[in-house]
Amino acid sequence: MSQCACGMSWVKVGLLAALVGGGAVGGLYLSGAWPLSSDAVCPTNRPSAETSPEPTRFAMTALDTKDTLEAPELAADSSGRVFLAWGSKTAEKERSVFLTRTTDGGRSFEAPKAVSKAGVYKTPGHGKSGGHERRATPHLAADGDKFYLGWNAAREDGSAMQVVLATSTDAGGTFGPAQPVHQGVGAKPAFVAMAFGPGGAVGCSWLDERNGNQQVFASVRPAGATAFLPEVLVHAGEPGKGVCPCCPTAATFGPDGTLYVAFRNINDGHRDIAISQMRPGQSAFEGPFPVVEKTWKFEGCPHDGPSLAVIGDTLHVGWMDARSGPQRCYHAHAKFADMKFTSHEINAAGPGTQGNPKLHADADGNLHAVWEETFGTEPIADSHAGHQHGPPKVGGAVGRAIQYAMMPAGQTAFETARAVSPKPGAFQTRPSLAVTASGSVFVAWNELDTSGKSVVVTRLSKSMGGCCP
Repeated sequence: MSQCACGMSWVKVGLLAALVGGGAVGGLYLSGAWPLSSDAVCPTNRPSAETSPEPTRFAMTALDTKDTLEAPELAADSSGRVFLAWGSKTAEKERSVFLTRTTDGGRSFEAPKAVSKAGVYKTPGHGKSGGHERRATPHLAADGDKFYLGWNAAREDGSAMQVVLATSTDAGGTFGPAQPVHQGVGAKPAFVAMAFGPGGAVGCSWLDERNGNQQVFASVRPAGATAFLPEVLVHAGEPGKGVCPCCPTAATFGPDGTLYVAFRNINDGHRDIAISQMRPGQSAFEGPFPVVEKTWKFEGCPHDGPSLAVIGDTLHVGWMDARSGPQRCYHAHAKFADMKFTSHEINAAGPGTQGNPKLHADADGNLHAVWEETFGTEPIADSHAGHQHGPPKVGGAVGRAIQYAMMPAGQTAFETARAVSPKPGAFQTRPSLAVTASGSVFVAWNELDTSGKSVVVTRLSKSMGGCCP
């Protein structure tokens, strides 16, 4: 990648050793620098301060084009800064985690820095593929004067992955040593979620095949603690099958500190969303509580997990299933007191197939949703059928666009959905969103077209529900 002359305003620091479990994660480093080097990634289509922000694109590598599982992550802090992180395969045996931010309401994003570089872990397997590569899948959160970044990193010997969490007290300028999230020597974490709760508590959930099948595990770092407690089995799944093996988990805290973990369960051949909970002081999870009962019978893995959000005494869930044939996105809600869910489609009027919904509750009690949806005709048989990891088709009349809708506080249905930034022939996928304290809505996604793959981020216009300063 060529050198770029992007503005660097964050303080340079030396490399920090990331100590994990008493030993370094191989090839992993934390950098506070924003170097003008061959590793820098320049944003394109950057608007001027006088215009409404247009989508900003960060080019990914040719090695990323076949990957449909990595997803960008957004977070906003109380000062209005918005952070964006993503994972990228930057060499045949290297995965990197990039971080950037905007301090001017999305008019410009600073040049990304590689916060982490690590090796590539591939699961044991048979046949030509020899298993599947694990992703970095970063996670972000801002809490007061602290900023958190978590991700998956391969061990030095390539034998396993570890989930680590690093903390910054200067808005992502520098990070302390990465801390291990789990303690189990045989842990094999994938499809990780992170949640940040009352008093600075942190909870993580993931799928783990240490017992032969993918099962759901979680660990908690209580408020005021400096280390995570030993991980706990959330749900073992069906004997001999576990849970759906390649759908991301989701996690969130309730107001009382209860940790909720959502996952795609397997129940008599059905692949529906379920939620387990662990109350403060407990050492085991309760549940699982089904969001819907035996709705989608499917022999395969759709690679499409749930999303959680909390408003007051209510838990909100977003997910995809194909009970009616094509994939559709749904929303359900339940009171914490009874965990009995009521559900409906997020965008019943949308004609295309849908997937990968994400929810976000803002400080005013509004519920925001983003998801991907096709335009043109996408054959159902080719869409998430079976268990596939190949790249999507791009070009022509078929494509996918990120959609956005909001459910105002006190309402029970989402307002009319709108495409965020549709691009004919492009495949937009894996959206993320964040809302600032002033109400500005930011959306990021991965986009693949005939020119390659990019991470794209934009601030929504006022007409779409985003508050533009």
